[in-house]
Amino acid sequence: MTQLSADIIKRWEKIFPQIKPVRNRAANRNYLEKDLKLIFYIRDLIYIHKLSEDEVKEKLKEGLPNDDSDNPAYLKRILAEIKMEVKEIKKILEE
Repeated sequence: MTQLSADIIKRWEKIFPQIKPVRNRAANRNYLEKDLKLIFYIRDLIYIHKLSEDEVKEKLKEGLPNDDSDNPAYLKRILAEIKMEVKEIKKILEE
């Protein structure tokens, strides 16, 4: 979904303590909506805006932007969710 490897996300958890996944009994990470928004935001800052990790830390002190409507990561995630729903509907209709 994020197009990031698990290693990168785990590394970011150490660098950016704002990412706090919940762990289940098997110690698997479960990311809440707020964590995913933060991961998408960090990904955009690093890969699109070409900010360093230190610059991202400074940006995160300001908080997340409130309006996601023009955030490419947000729009991609919404599109991915819509595609999944369409596939499920198509499967139901084909049965």
